[in-house]
Amino acid sequence: MGELGDYYNQMINKKLYKFCGNTKKYIFFAVLIDCIKLITSVAFAYVFAFLISGILSGVCVSCNYNKYIIGALLLGLIKIYLIKYSARFNFKVVREVKHSLRKSIYQKVLAMGMAYQDSLSTQELNHLSVEGVEQLENYYGSYLSQFYYALVSSLILFLSLVYFSFKIALILMLASLFIPALLQGIMKIVRNVQKKYWKKYATVGDMFLDSVTGITTLKIFEADADRSNKMDKSAEEFRKQTMRVLGMQLNSIMLIDWVVYVTSATVIIIAAKLYIDNNIDMFAFIAILMLSAEFFVPMRMLTAKFHVAMTGVAAGESILEFLEIENTRYEGTKVFEKNANISLKNFHFAYNDETEILKGIDITFESGKFTALVGASGSGKSTIASIISASLKSKDKVYYGSLHIEDMMQGEITKNVIRIPHNSHIFYASVRDNVLMGKNNVSDEKIIDVLKKLKMWDFLQAKDSLDTMLLSGGKNISGGQSQRIAIARALIQDFNVYIFDEATSNVDVESEEIILDIIKELAKTKTVIYISHKMSVVSLADYVYVLQDGKISEAGKHNDLMKNKGLYHQLYTEQAELVNLNQQKEDK
Repeated sequence: MGELGDYYNQMINKKLYKFCGNTKKYIFFAVLIDCIKLITSVAFAYVFAFLISGILSGVCVSCNYNKYIIGALLLGLIKIYLIKYSARFNFKVVREVKHSLRKSIYQKVLAMGMAYQDSLSTQELNHLSVEGVEQLENYYGSYLSQFYYALVSSLILFLSLVYFSFKIALILMLASLFIPALLQGIMKIVRNVQKKYWKKYATVGDMFLDSVTGITTLKIFEADADRSNKMDKSAEEFRKQTMRVLGMQLNSIMLIDWVVYVTSATVIIIAAKLYIDNNIDMFAFIAILMLSAEFFVPMRMLTAKFHVAMTGVAAGESILEFLEIENTRYEGTKVFEKNANISLKNFHFAYNDETEILKGIDITFESGKFTALVGASGSGKSTIASIISASLKSKDKVYYGSLHIEDMMQGEITKNVIRIPHNSHIFYASVRDNVLMGKNNVSDEKIIDVLKKLKMWDFLQAKDSLDTMLLSGGKNISGGQSQRIAIARALIQDFNVYIFDEATSNVDVESEEIILDIIKELAKTKTVIYISHKMSVVSLADYVYVLQDGKISEAGKHNDLMKNKGLYHQLYTEQAELVNLNQQKEDK
């Protein structure tokens, strides 16, 4: 029993099988119908053998063959009808399992938040949830039912032949069961080859999607030809791996065909000898010939589906690896404290490669204040923003008032803290839908009021007002207008903490002034954190933290920091001189 269990575990992936859920009944019905279909084939073989033996032997000259011919035709029609229903049940399995897998992936992403990017890129996730799930269609839709059917069919065919000759029935059954044992023997080789195939396939897909997404950048830097060469190389590696898979499939099918041919020839010789020795009659001889051919059909079908299914299993294992990543889930009961300061005490943070980004910093963002973070690229500014907004998980604790994230109910940070980057996405939808983002209990008057503050309403009124359609990425409006729509979206949701991460870095002067006015107004009642390289804007903050190599090198108000003649003074002076120099060039 232990060896049988090991065999079953190798041929059927238990973790993937769990996703069948309630569809296991459809697999059962599909196998049941296939068994009934096989029984009709056995009955057809009996009828056909009776007719042929009767004609050749001449023992039934006066028999009415019409009823046997009609019976054979009816059995053929029943078989066709059953094939249709078997396919229908398999389709139901595929449909529900695909939905279950994609729902599980979606829920996993929601549970992980932006932390999913530590494990997969967006391109890899997209490929896994679309193409990866599709690859499992053959596994769930045909392989599972065929596996169970192939085993049961051997027993049915054995019973259909044992009456004529136990020896022949036993030889056919043992040879038939040898085929899945042979498949089990090559399982390790198959899995390794199929895993490599799936990885190559995923690499080509990810590279293609990445290239399409960044096609404008590739064209600007004239790097499209180089990218094309890399894609060609990747595609060629995928082609070679595909040929290895096909070669392996053909070799295994050829090997199994030899088993079928040798066994069939042996059975024919034994049956002929039994007939010559008058141990069986002509009816039994013809029935054995027909059913011996039928004996190997289920197993040969299993062999063909086995290799295709293993490609799906390789994709399924990648899905399972993602789903089994441990969630950092908090079971607190408290709600977010309004008007609470945010503080990090002796805070350390390192990414997965153990590169330490934050090195024991102490920092406090006061409610009702405009606090700025400044420093060179890579100093840790955006990392702090990601940690506060819970996009990154950290071992050290961030305190929101007297609470840290583990004290609060799931989702409290997401509902109260918003991070606005320089490239907030604008969806292909109306202005109303882009601003509301599913929050349908907001009146048009409130939306218009927010858009007026952002100096967007006059522009939109000249078009279709709130029904003005925006293209994906805001391609039909300016960069500054796109950013103002993104900020309107954040203002409508009324968060407690607003983090502007380089939010004005790619906007025009007019938009920058409008956004700064909004930030200063927000800072009267909300916690506002502003990250920027623009020192002229940073100087407007109530308090400034200067980061250098993951540490706080200076902190204070603008005037005090300028008097210190430290890093802040250096950054501010250098940028002011550069601005003056550019202005002089423009004046000339």
